[in-house]
Amino acid sequence: MPISYDNTLELPVFQFENLKNIPGLAHAISTRLAPGRPLITEVQPSAPNDYRLAGRAAYIQKETVMGRRSEFLAALGLDYEKIQPNLVGVRQLHTATVRTVGAEAYGANLNWDNPLPDCDGVITDQPGVPLMTIHADCPAILLYDQVRKVAGTLHSGWRGTVGKIALEGVRQMVDGYGSDPKNILAGIGPSIGPCCYQVGEPVLSEVKRAFGPEMAAELLIQQPDGSYHFDLWQAIYNTLLEAGLDPAHIEQSQVCTLCENETFFSYRATPPDQRQNYGQFTAVIVLT
Repeated sequence: MPISYDNTLELPVFQFENLKNIPGLAHAISTRLAPGRPLITEVQPSAPNDYRLAGRAAYIQKETVMGRRSEFLAALGLDYEKIQPNLVGVRQLHTATVRTVGAEAYGANLNWDNPLPDCDGVITDQPGVPLMTIHADCPAILLYDQVRKVAGTLHSGWRGTVGKIALEGVRQMVDGYGSDPKNILAGIGPSIGPCCYQVGEPVLSEVKRAFGPEMAAELLIQQPDGSYHFDLWQAIYNTLLEAGLDPAHIEQSQVCTLCENETFFSYRATPPDQRQNYGQFTAVIVLT
């Protein structure tokens, strides 16, 4: 698993090989693990494996979340004091809606209690505007057009996946910024994997509707007990191919959050009586 500690805070982060070391681009997906060399002592968790960059206001203070987000941005090599007011989040509702942001994002604090409304993805061509989505079993999809210098992040739960939010994200880049899909790099982040993601109705019917019976037969894997598992990763990969991406430009993490619950938060791994306060991790991409 490509977890890196190679930053000034020794903060464990997941990074895609195809998006690393690109001039003018920074990205990472957080884990549940706290930094080895914290920047802000007062926002550190009591347990080192409970480092949340998101959560419900009833259970975690805004100041704590914002301090940890500052540390996350600093771990990416960014001037967090300068750039944090530009951080853009989205009010995720398990849709296939993707929005774009421009210069109006600078200093607008479009996150925490003021995210972009009613969408699950965001695209920009503005440098210094970090884009963030929040996850706990649903995949992040990071997109980067290496020619037009456009970046985006998408939250793709089962509803977003069958709604083909990946296709919509690429369409926004093509229509709004003149991107050629062949120039877009994509990463499909850690999430619950086909090894663990048991589903029933209405997921089964929606997968068949969205992808057709032949492809659905590959995406819905029947188990010995007669139940079915849904392969979110392959569904998203197929959708990115449908959008016109080069297969060589798509990287899959192949990391299951349920199997790797010691490293990543997982909604399904959280006991039912604790799910009002389940942990979440974040995906961030920014043009620098």
